[in-house]
Amino acid sequence: MRKSSVATNSHAVHLFAKPVFRARIVSALLSFLCICSIISCASLSPETEALIGKPVPDGRLMLLSGEDVALKNSSGRRQAILFWATWCSHSRSVIASFEDLARTYASRGDTDFYAVSLDKNQDLDLLKGRIQAQDLTTVTHVFSGNDVQDEAFLALKGHHVPYSVFVDERSIIRYAGLGVSGLEGFLEQETR
Repeated sequence: MRKSSVATNSHAVHLFAKPVFRARIVSALLSFLCICSIISCASLSPETEALIGKPVPDGRLMLLSGEDVALKNSSGRRQAILFWATWCSHSRSVIASFEDLARTYASRGDTDFYAVSLDKNQDLDLLKGRIQAQDLTTVTHVFSGNDVQDEAFLALKGHHVPYSVFVDERSIIRYAGLGVSGLEGFLEQETR
């Protein structure tokens, strides 16, 4: 009995040594890991979902211009906030969509669109280059240089990038989601 057991194990090792078999195994593992990462990034954490309907927490947005804006605003304006990063490949298309959304709603004049870069200080020139290259001129750019340790990102329970939040004129969080497609749908419903 032992001989056949050893032969079976030896046969399995021999199969794995074949490049075609090894490539199939590696491909299957990579596919599995990719699906797992998509599933884990496709939903908000319970603590983030719990923010919806509650007052926006204390925190500040450090504008690229050097000024700062409180998350809790007293101006009665609505805030659409997108957290993104130049190092995130998915953020490239999302920031462009956010810019388009800001252009669409610019004529209403009641909503401020903030694009919060979660890049590090040493990536400031890269960020400025991206803003110019993608013509991101309608949104107000926010940059603390603190990467994912950004004060507003932490206050709004950010765990994934890109991540968007909508705060109404009374500083109540009305929407939180990944990317901007859900935010776009939310804004369409709000304006009906």
